[in-house]
Amino acid sequence: MRSYYRKLDELQVKKRALEAVEKNAEDIRRILLDVNQLIPSKGTVSSYRPVTGGGNGLVCDPTAQAYAEFTRSMEKSQRELVILLEKKIRLKMEIMHLESSIEGIGFALNLLDPVERMICEQYYGLKRKSNLQIGLALNMDEKTIRYRRKNINQKLNDYLKVKHLVKSG
Repeated sequence: MRSYYRKLDELQVKKRALEAVEKNAEDIRRILLDVNQLIPSKGTVSSYRPVTGGGNGLVCDPTAQAYAEFTRSMEKSQRELVILLEKKIRLKMEIMHLESSIEGIGFALNLLDPVERMICEQYYGLKRKSNLQIGLALNMDEKTIRYRRKNINQKLNDYLKVKHLVKSG
């Protein structure tokens, strides 16, 4: 059960990371589209006569130099966009894997009554609480929490065994 709550937390972290990657990729994509509409095409710029200094390949024509720098920055932005899109794909695959690995346990937890779910969350969750702390929070005796936890574990084990038999059968 602890791994379920860890995976659930990891899933939320990955979903937030995916949102950030999608936003950054969309921002870059929008900038690239806007720039392509505002900047003259390479064919137009090729009519500029760059003057190179000696054999070092430096462009001395300010317009051609500015266009060359602009082209390099756009290529860098395009590479960054590709990296973000690859990261987006990786995150989506990791999210799908996590969701599939916790699907059955999440469904089983939803079969429990609200108090049992609360006990599970508090006992097995990331900020694990003792039976005594849970009992105080729910206004129950520590022994009652221990007994209910035992019943919860039995219910979950029974459900997951049935689910496992259905998958393998």
